[in-house]
Amino acid sequence: MVRGNGAKGLSKSIPILMVASSNAGKVRELREFLEGLPVEVAMLPNAKNVLRGVESEDDYEANAIAKARRAAELSGMMALGEDSGLEVEHLGGAPGPLSARVISANASACQKNQALLGRLEGVPKGKRAARFVSVVAIAEPSGEIHVFRGECLGTIALETAGEHGFGYDPLFIPDRYDKTFGELGADIKNKISHRALAMAKVREYLASKQ
Repeated sequence: MVRGNGAKGLSKSIPILMVASSNAGKVRELREFLEGLPVEVAMLPNAKNVLRGVESEDDYEANAIAKARRAAELSGMMALGEDSGLEVEHLGGAPGPLSARVISANASACQKNQALLGRLEGVPKGKRAARFVSVVAIAEPSGEIHVFRGECLGTIALETAGEHGFGYDPLFIPDRYDKTFGELGADIKNKISHRALAMAKVREYLASKQ
């Protein structure tokens, strides 16, 4: 049973997995991916401040590990750090690991989506290939680190569409579909997305610990 929005009041008999993120949408997805496992999923208290400066590398794995380690050190619990990004072929793989802060750390999803559309202005559908990448790191209190990766191929839409999800979801059309993640909704996204594939490996790891 996966539950809990914070560290307070969580059951002491069930292992706690502390998520190193201040992104409520991401934490909600992670909790859904782990539904059914005997683990409490909690968001690291004051995550935005205590993780400031940690996500500084131009590398998914390094960022995920750094966040997981910080959360494990601060909480004394098993912790999860995740870094993800959107790689657009026409842009040489940009924005990649800088996806969340390509404009600024405080830019809205709408601003980032519009900025990406601006960079792809005039680029036809056939040349808008992209992929979402997710790397998840689990840091044990002992210092042991485990890393899991997932990718989802697709294309960038000509305009935003849909109100589901977060981030670049309204722009990303996964392969074999003709709608964006923003239109497809959680039921489909949580089966095929980059984060879903990475978290399937995390589930397998956590289940093996029981």
